[in-house]
Amino acid sequence: MSLNLHQIIRGAISSVNADEQVYIIRSTGNANVKGRIQATYATPELITAQVQTLSNDDLKIVNETERTERDRKFYLFSDPDYNTSPASIIRYLGRTGDFIYRPFDQTYWKIYCVAEDFAPVGWVQVLASQQIETPTEVVALIEQIINPPEPEPEPKPEEP
Repeated sequence: MSLNLHQIIRGAISSVNADEQVYIIRSTGNANVKGRIQATYATPELITAQVQTLSNDDLKIVNETERTERDRKFYLFSDPDYNTSPASIIRYLGRTGDFIYRPFDQTYWKIYCVAEDFAPVGWVQVLASQQIETPTEVVALIEQIINPPEPEPEPKPEEP
């Protein structure tokens, strides 16, 4: 029988800093659109996240990559499948980096580092930068979920 320390301390963690629901928008690679290469993304998926500010060790990673934007670390509950777990750039899969949308404050975040990968047991820790200019494809996917188009009215039956 294995001991799951994360499950043991989960209650203490979330009592201090509550989990939140975020959308993950996974990069699925690139497509040639009218001669222009564009990143493509999967339908956003609602997942649970624990969002925290960066520690000193995290800031060393940020400084080494010369990040100056607003950064956070996200502990994301994750699918154990490597091909679908949250990720930054994965060149051989053609993935350009996943995005996170926080409904809490309506901000977009781009994942630039998977700092801890425990996907086989259901979570990853990622570092992400808040985005000022978000790709229109990503914004459109979120808009479809938040403000879905109104359904067409049912046609009235013809009277005889």
